[in-house]
Amino acid sequence: MDTLYENEIDIRSNEADLYYEPVERTSDIELPPAMNTLLLATWILVSLIGFAVIFLAKNPVAGTIIIAVPTLIGMVIKPTFALCIMMLVLPTGAGIGYKQTFSLDRAIGIALAVSFLLNILITRPRLRIGNRALWVIGLYTLWVILSSLAAPYFGLEMRRAFTQVQLLALVLIVYWILQTNSESTFRWALRAFVIGTLGTALLAFMSGAAMRTMESAEARYAATLGEAIDPNMLAALTSIAFLTAIYLFARDRNLWRVVHLAAILFLPIMLLWIGSRGALIAMAFTLLSPLLFIRQVVRRPLLALLLLAAIALASVSAGLLIESGELQAPVLQRLTDVGYAIESIRTRMQPIGRAVEAVTEYPAGTGYYSWFERAGTRIWPHNDFFLVLGVYGIPAGLLLVTLVIMLILTVRRIPLTPEKLYARAVLTFLLIMGLNIGQVFKKYYWLFFVIVLLAERIGWLYTDTLEELPRQADEEETADIDDYAYVSP
Repeated sequence: MDTLYENEIDIRSNEADLYYEPVERTSDIELPPAMNTLLLATWILVSLIGFAVIFLAKNPVAGTIIIAVPTLIGMVIKPTFALCIMMLVLPTGAGIGYKQTFSLDRAIGIALAVSFLLNILITRPRLRIGNRALWVIGLYTLWVILSSLAAPYFGLEMRRAFTQVQLLALVLIVYWILQTNSESTFRWALRAFVIGTLGTALLAFMSGAAMRTMESAEARYAATLGEAIDPNMLAALTSIAFLTAIYLFARDRNLWRVVHLAAILFLPIMLLWIGSRGALIAMAFTLLSPLLFIRQVVRRPLLALLLLAAIALASVSAGLLIESGELQAPVLQRLTDVGYAIESIRTRMQPIGRAVEAVTEYPAGTGYYSWFERAGTRIWPHNDFFLVLGVYGIPAGLLLVTLVIMLILTVRRIPLTPEKLYARAVLTFLLIMGLNIGQVFKKYYWLFFVIVLLAERIGWLYTDTLEELPRQADEEETADIDDYAYVSP
């Protein structure tokens, strides 16, 4: 009897491994651990020398070259390193720039693509697309190209379509790297993102870089350097980093927890300084929604207690900031003035109505640059679904809804691990945030969709009970109603 039971375990474990474990060759060039450590230490030393040349010798060009050359070489050898570098600088895309034409985030994105192309020529890893949601993203990109062909301002529209092609390439590269390497890559990439967000927020605070509108000085933290200012995007990145820090705090068992705790305490304060009402509302809903899943709370009470502790710490940090009086008066008024909020909602509803009217006249979309002319408004719809519907038409709207449904189904399949809670939290935040801002054209929006997809694989790798082995057919028939508690755009 014991032998039969052991054979059943082996068979089911092998089935799980075949379904969830990557069968592709790793995209990293395999090196001895000592060599990996030596290369990393050398890169850190050279980077410090480069920063010294930039800030002490006042020669930014030479310092940038000193840092860029070994960084690109390391990215070619180790795509996992390239992904971590990209996640490290991702938050700076909301604030670090030069006259809205160049940013550190954009430069690293180009380096990631170039290095990965060179890596493919060396390693040639095979990849099997395991989630059909990626095909939906590809179809969405194809439709954006076709819709742009029929829109006015052909040259500008095709430039915008090429941006979506770049986003698709980013999605495939990130998926490829995370799918063909160990689960530690998943956590290292998220750690880099938390550190990058902390650094961006700290630099914004230390430099006093705050948003200045044409009408008034709102003192909302939005940028760190340059003129590429977008407080809502910085708020979204900060919020996702806060959720990521909670997940990593539950997973890590070492000194990294100190960094995660600092993020849990500091990032809520940064959210208040930014003053994005949409981000605060989306964050509140995201943090409180897991408490509605009674069955899952009973099964994993420690995770529920961790979430409650994170909420309590964030509330204390925010409360201390408000009590201290350091929150700028314009930002405080923005967050507490009901009349101001009502007027803002009324203003944002206008382009949403125009999107519905425009799609009846232009079912294939108005086009990105001709939106203002054809819709008769000077602002974009502050909603992901209506933004896509108005600009790229009914097919794009249907594809976006299909993608969201497939992401929800992916989260449903994840076993009850921290990865399930993290993927659900990120997806919930992105969808609710998308109800009041248009983020569908941003890099982080698509990148964290990939993170949600890959959380399924990582969740199964951490599963340690037979009851949680893949039984997708049964789960779909007996899924609780709380698994459907999502908000679509």
